Amino acid sequence: MRSSQIEMFLSAVETGSIAGAARALEKSRTTVSAAIGALEDNLGVELLSRSGNSVMLTDAGRMIHDDCERLLQAAFDIEAKCRQFENGIESALRIGRDDALPEAFWRATMREIRQRFPDSSVSLYVAPPPELYEMVDENMVDVAFGLLPETRAFGRISSKKLGQVRMMSVVHKDHPLAALKRVSRADLELHTEVTLAYVDDEGLKALDPISPHYIALPFYEHLRDAVLDGSGWSNVPSMLLRKYLRSGTVQVLRHSSAMQWQPYGEITASDARRGALTAWLSDRLEAFLIEEAE
Repeated sequence: MRSSQIEMFLSAVETGSIAGAARALEKSRTTVSAAIGALEDNLGVELLSRSGNSVMLTDAGRMIHDDCERLLQAAFDIEAKCRQFENGIESALRIGRDDALPEAFWRATMREIRQRFPDSSVSLYVAPPPELYEMVDENMVDVAFGLLPETRAFGRISSKKLGQVRMMSVVHKDHPLAALKRVSRADLELHTEVTLAYVDDEGLKALDPISPHYIALPFYEHLRDAVLDGSGWSNVPSMLLRKYLRSGTVQVLRHSSAMQWQPYGEITASDARRGALTAWLSDRLEAFLIEEAE
């Protein structure tokens, strides 16, 4: 039983005739008829009843029709995956990322992936930056993209810098820190900090808070929203703050380290096989970060 025989059988059912199937598949009527006959001989049942130029499903044909559609689709999927492998394109890619870049960028990127790599299956998972290394190390994802710490020793994991993101220490315009002409570390320690929360082997943690009074949340958008609510001060990627800075709703702290660049990059296993989709995504991120930094 060959996939081509199943394809001709299904096409004859869809078009209602051997001639119709031949036209649709750009084959001769003899080839289509012979293929369907060989399939019937192989299965030992008659699948189509023929009347003049028309064909109809027999009871046996009706019974296996849906199975044949699934089988043909599986055959097409196998062929597509093999072609992708030969061309260096991942048939499936599991991506981890943080939310330091705007959601609009990721939505546009996913649409373009769908257009450029239609036969690839992509899973996307959002996590705080500290969790991304663990996810790659434990093979939960194939590649991760996010803010990179200045130093990180993590076994078989490697990282590649793609650009940098400006981080800003901000507060709501009505927060007491916004009124200070100069903010010291002691001032930061005195007020509630909104920092990142992440999970490791020891449980839920806050990411290096300066203040002993803090609220830990898992995503940068949550940090920004907490600042907008007046819950405290926080260090947030500038790309998530633009409209609020323009409107004056949030204010950058008058602190010596209130604005700093942090590297953003790709995280993979050192022995990972880098496919065309990963390479394209990495290049797109690099171009976006360069454009945003200008």
